[in-house]
Amino acid sequence: MMKKLLLPALLAAIAAMAAAAEITPALRARLAQAKSGERVRCWVCFADKGAPAAPPSLPERALARRRKAGAAPGYGDLPVDPSYLAAVGAAGGTVRYASAWLNAASVEAGPAAVAAIAALPFVSEIDALPAYRTAVDRTAGGAPPGKAVPAPDYGLAQEQIKLMRVDELHRRGYTGSGVRLAFLDSGFDREHESLRRVRIVAERDFQRLVISRIDTVSFSPFATDTVWRPDSITSYERDQDISRVQTWHGTGMLSIAGAYKPGSLVGSAYNADFILGKTEHVHSLIEPDFYREEDWFVAGLEWAADSAGADIISSSLGYRSWSDVGDTLDYHYYQMDGRSARATMAADSAAARGVLVLNAIGNVGDAASRNGRPDTCILVPADGRGVLAVGGVWAATRAWAYPPVGTTGSGPACGPAADTVRTVRFGGSDSVTIRRIKPDIASAWQNWYAYNEPDPATGLYNQVYAGIGTSGATALTAGLCALLLEAHPSWGPQQVIAALKYSGSNRAAAETYLAHPESIDVALGAWPAYNPGFAAIATGHRWYGSTDLYEAFRIGWGVPDGVAALDYTTPEVVLPDQDQLLDPYPNPAKPGAAGVHFPFYLSRDSYEVSLRVYTLDGRLVRRIELGQLLGGQYPAIKADRIKRRTGGNAAAFWDLKDARGEPVPGGMYLALLTTGWSQSSKKVVVLR
Repeated sequence: MMKKLLLPALLAAIAAMAAAAEITPALRARLAQAKSGERVRCWVCFADKGAPAAPPSLPERALARRRKAGAAPGYGDLPVDPSYLAAVGAAGGTVRYASAWLNAASVEAGPAAVAAIAALPFVSEIDALPAYRTAVDRTAGGAPPGKAVPAPDYGLAQEQIKLMRVDELHRRGYTGSGVRLAFLDSGFDREHESLRRVRIVAERDFQRLVISRIDTVSFSPFATDTVWRPDSITSYERDQDISRVQTWHGTGMLSIAGAYKPGSLVGSAYNADFILGKTEHVHSLIEPDFYREEDWFVAGLEWAADSAGADIISSSLGYRSWSDVGDTLDYHYYQMDGRSARATMAADSAAARGVLVLNAIGNVGDAASRNGRPDTCILVPADGRGVLAVGGVWAATRAWAYPPVGTTGSGPACGPAADTVRTVRFGGSDSVTIRRIKPDIASAWQNWYAYNEPDPATGLYNQVYAGIGTSGATALTAGLCALLLEAHPSWGPQQVIAALKYSGSNRAAAETYLAHPESIDVALGAWPAYNPGFAAIATGHRWYGSTDLYEAFRIGWGVPDGVAALDYTTPEVVLPDQDQLLDPYPNPAKPGAAGVHFPFYLSRDSYEVSLRVYTLDGRLVRRIELGQLLGGQYPAIKADRIKRRTGGNAAAFWDLKDARGEPVPGGMYLALLTTGWSQSSKKVVVLR
């Protein structure tokens, strides 16, 4: 009897919503499936920003990055009107996160509350909140092979590093110094020997749940009044996961870019400053569903860009099929258009604000599996117009990494984006016209990475595994992008993307196809499933065809050449070819100065770096031990003569005192930098 009474009320509530704000079909389907008393998660979009407010104050680093992109804080940065959020709460919704960029809020609400929210005059749309799940293959590594490269010895990572000539950029001194690279992923452990020197400047756990009572055996909550409260712990936490599966993937991605253990594993940008956001819910016993990832992802993007000052955001997450709901809420190919998904909108918003956003195009399994779609298989947010979507190739051959026809296994997803496929009238047919190629570029499909659990035999965190997927290809490429931004501080996202495409191994095919898109004749299906219909191109993602133009759908512009991309325009930061002490700042040091900064450059890793200050007659005044340092730039507080941005590698600092702690008298002093490889000196004047 209770069910008979509830059903008419539920149908009436859903019908009432249709007369108010637009309710997407996905949300209607989700509400129809909801059990009695169940609250669904959705995006509530607002028509405007409400009462006038001043744009938020941003850190100088974020403002400087925006100035390069011509994106000063404006209307899109205004916070969501608090009165709107209060009204949503009064209507029965629980606000989880409010996005200024999207002018929307992630909300939990039952059918009646959704109907009440839809009736609010300032609500324009309510959409279902999607979720995500992924799996990545992994293989244990053997002993690192011998290397002929002098330093650093990349260990098992040699092949992936050399694919895009990253090793040659390292030899030129570009290691990511001063560039902030953010990863949004599942979590990040740093016990591994190759990650002990990685420099973390900011981190946040966006999936943190505070629960009233927890069953310490099963880790499932008794109480339903959970609170979303992000914290700054992104490593393994037992109350989130009883195993380290949760943090395995993110740890691997961080190591592909940031690891540094010569002879074992060296990353593509090991001297960068890293920002870590835990937004992916891989393996949890706290709650079984995956219906919260997208708002965590959007929150992570905004935080990394505007609060942590990221130059680059790399993500290996993707949205298409959900693990906890039926197929009715899956994204379809026609929605891979750069404007349908909230994650894509947020990623493009970050790009418009001067952040270089990279995202894996995704992986696809056998045609018989749920993840093996017969249409093109691009994932959100790789479909974004401002997003650099990364595909996969075998490093040894630079060929698209899908298994040969007739074999089983998984491979990189393919494009193109849906909005560039020309549709035709119902029942008609025409050739396909594609104006926007995805993926944009491709990188190593198989990568070696740091495994986040100890060796069972020794208890040491030194295991190196190999994994396949466009996740690793994206992290590796993000490191290359950090090297390019180190050399070109004035570049914005589009300049980096242009340089990578310009240097791509498949550039000729991609540009030829864009000039003559009608050169491939493929029949289209009927709306909305107009793709498949690529029968001459793909069958179960095993591609056929005799023309190289098909490669544009598989690998885009191909594998970038790091050296050619570096030289796309003349580097603004031309590094010395040997260890050098650069011009001290301030010089002269006037009365009242706290001290003098000594920027310097190391052409290679050095193990006993020190700065000695002498009087002109040769008496030692002060010895400052800097210890073991990696090769790269150690800039001053302000831009020095090589126009370096402020970075995490701090310059040496002398507080104008002698070894006894007494202020030195005015006069001229000689500063000598000793690295173990060479010496370099500069004069500095102290005024009293």
